[in-house]
Amino acid sequence: MADQAGFDETVRDDIWTILSRKYGTVRRGGHPVDAEEHLHERTFWPDMHFHKVETVEQPGGRQIRITFTPVNEPATTYGYKVDVDKAASAWSERVGIREPRQNPSMFAAELIWYMVAYIGASKMQDCPEGEGGVRWINTGADIFEPLPEAAAQAH
Repeated sequence: MADQAGFDETVRDDIWTILSRKYGTVRRGGHPVDAEEHLHERTFWPDMHFHKVETVEQPGGRQIRITFTPVNEPATTYGYKVDVDKAASAWSERVGIREPRQNPSMFAAELIWYMVAYIGASKMQDCPEGEGGVRWINTGADIFEPLPEAAAQAH
């Protein structure tokens, strides 16, 4: 996938597919809230409502931006940024056997995995509100870096 914009769009599409799709499960939780979870389809992360995943042209390159609202904070929109070039380079270095541009779906899944860990480790409520009322929780250049100090959020 030689075309950078095409790669970015493929990764964006794969991220949106994972975050917006409904899944079936065989899980039978021990708590009354999820005891019958296996009877219904569920979203990827039921505690979050994902609004959109978009690519944005920035002076330093293209970013993928994900906006979401925790269900327990319905009036607040948070955002997560991915500097695609830096993330692809960091992922190649860490994984070593995979080239992101040849494995965009796997790369997208890894970006989501890291985003979930980052959300859990960050103090989202301390992030200032930016343009469009979104509280961006990261810079985009920090993907696959050590996580922020764990101040475990209960999301």
